[in-house]
Amino acid sequence: MEFINITLQEGIDLAGQDGYVMFDVREPYRYKQGHLKGAVSMPYGVIKDDSYRDKKIIVYCDFGGQSMLAARHLAGEGYEVYNIVGGIYYYRGELTSLGLKL
Repeated sequence: MEFINITLQEGIDLAGQDGYVMFDVREPYRYKQGHLKGAVSMPYGVIKDDSYRDKKIIVYCDFGGQSMLAARHLAGEGYEVYNIVGGIYYYRGELTSLGLKL
């Protein structure tokens, strides 16, 4: 199974729809520093159970490299995956940190 590359805005739009989950595949400390609203910390995109099997998965990292690898892995596991190309490093919108708006 292949994954689909999307823009950051497309990922944000999809994440607000039913049936989608967004994974931040960066190191946990980077997630704590700031992440997209609603994103779940899932370093390297490794899912340890089937709790997301019925979801379409959106992945992102800082620059797009880690998320591409995670997308490839998850697609190989049979998930429907969308990779945010270019990551969020240059994103100037609102991020959330430990539940607080930055």
